[in-house]
Amino acid sequence: MLFSHTHKGQAYNMDSLREFLGRNIRLIDYELMTDQKGKRLVLFGTHAGYAGMIDGLHGLGQRLLALGYNSPLIHMGQAHVYPNLECVATKLRHVADIISDQGLPDAFAPMVFTFTGAGNVTKGARAIFDRLPHDNITVDELPKIVADRFNPRYKNRLLALQVSAQDYVERIDGGSYDRAEYREFPDRYRSVFAQKIAPYTTMLVNGIYWESRYPRLMTTKDLADIQRRRELKSRMLAIADISCDIGGSLEFMSHASTIDSPFFYVDAVNGVEHKDIEKPGVQINSIDNLPTELPFEASKHFGDSLYPYAKALALGNLSDPVLSRAVICQNGKLEAPHAHLEKNLAAAHGIRVADTRRKRVLLVGSGMVSQPLVDYLARSRDTDITV
Repeated sequence: MLFSHTHKGQAYNMDSLREFLGRNIRLIDYELMTDQKGKRLVLFGTHAGYAGMIDGLHGLGQRLLALGYNSPLIHMGQAHVYPNLECVATKLRHVADIISDQGLPDAFAPMVFTFTGAGNVTKGARAIFDRLPHDNITVDELPKIVADRFNPRYKNRLLALQVSAQDYVERIDGGSYDRAEYREFPDRYRSVFAQKIAPYTTMLVNGIYWESRYPRLMTTKDLADIQRRRELKSRMLAIADISCDIGGSLEFMSHASTIDSPFFYVDAVNGVEHKDIEKPGVQINSIDNLPTELPFEASKHFGDSLYPYAKALALGNLSDPVLSRAVICQNGKLEAPHAHLEKNLAAAHGIRVADTRRKRVLLVGSGMVSQPLVDYLARSRDTDITV
């Protein structure tokens, strides 16, 4: 039982799914525990949003300093340095006061934070961001606002732009956006995010749910086109990719970063990915285990959500539809709702290295504690056990 990141056919995890099938393991995915209306019941999304936004503000502050500009955001730390969300709130009040009193660097005004998605991830990110002084704006206002960039009102306030699909996709053959059509026939649409929104964005906070049948939010070429334009050198400085779909809605997001190395940089013009904060490139934060940076609140929330199903899980009783809906495979076969993953399994060409060497385990101690371990190790025919 885990977040398997397989049910959307993620190519990078098809080898894992293949192992579950090959070993006859029943795979229950937390992400698929939903009610009858499809609403998720056991989730970390909000906490991922909290941590992703905190880390994003921290990273942007560091990036601005590396470019030679002090800013109020330099006072933000990564999420894991705060004991709890109450401490985060205290720090945000401090940063908000500095923004109001001292202002933001003129060279990057106005500072536009663009949010994608409308789910728990984005709600969590907004809950953090909204504690800072800001104004909400619309896509139609962007050109006028940036043209008036030296307006004093942008000195002491951030700008928040919340966008949905109708703001950044258009029909390829013209005509108006139709939500139902877009969901059923996404191939009829293309993204214009790179033309309409990215050139005005300081930081992109990406929280959208994306599948491969939908157009990407931005391609690598889109990013390169923006980075080539000298007049946009203060735009697209950073991305908090909280969704963390590798090679997904953001084609150039190549891997998940880690808590101890949270940022990398993509220079799409030169086709270079690096970790030098002073070199050209958009800063990307793509940590895939963000809730672990807020362990106290995240663990309590997750435990409370899972508790109603704990007894059934312990007894192996999957008659509860919440649990049965969450099963991806069992007994070596994909469940009917996930049969389509067969084509993803066939298409995935991960590198698998067979190790034919026998393993040797030295077990110190032969008491009652050792017996379960011996039983477990003895299941593997390639393991020699010395007690």
